[in-house]
Amino acid sequence: MLERMLEFYGIEEPLAKAGRIRSYLQMVQERRDWAGLVSRGLPSSTDEAIADSVALAAAIQPEDSARVADIGAGGGLLGLVIAIARPDLEVTLIEAASRKAAFLAEAVGALGLGNARVENVRAESLDAAPFDVVVSRAAGKLMDLVPLSLALLGAGGHYIALKASDVQEELAAAAQAIKASNGKLVSASLIEYPPALKAQSRASLVVVEKL
Repeated sequence: MLERMLEFYGIEEPLAKAGRIRSYLQMVQERRDWAGLVSRGLPSSTDEAIADSVALAAAIQPEDSARVADIGAGGGLLGLVIAIARPDLEVTLIEAASRKAAFLAEAVGALGLGNARVENVRAESLDAAPFDVVVSRAAGKLMDLVPLSLALLGAGGHYIALKASDVQEELAAAAQAIKASNGKLVSASLIEYPPALKAQSRASLVVVEKL
């Protein structure tokens, strides 16, 4: 299933990358209790969760350049999957909780991800505008995340948030924050899943550009 999913989203070398994703998921199971890794966010199944992350990885365009930050990275379900799927991207996993950050660093090493690094800090403490793309998964409300994320972007950079399917109310609440942060809503679209994935629900991708 993982190989077909990666192929569906246009990810190269799906066989090798599926193997790395399986190794990552095994690490999550083994270290879940120690690191306090809890399942948070949108889908109820692992296949849906990985599909959401791969879809976001595929949505990062070459013109967006290479520097990606995953804020509130947690157990790496978004950032590590992006790093596996897109070795052309430099992924920084930002996580304030020490044990989660330690797990992320362990996973980066064990998976041989030379394009990923971990910052055990709060995103607010990072220097402004070092990234081209900021991503998040179930890390909070858009009205709170937009100012934080756009502050980490240079002009023309994009914040891509993985959200639930019904995001219109949250977008309306975030409209002022987007404007005040010198941003522009580019799109809010439902993720398309492979035909073989019988998803119980659909997630959406919200894209905001830093002007």
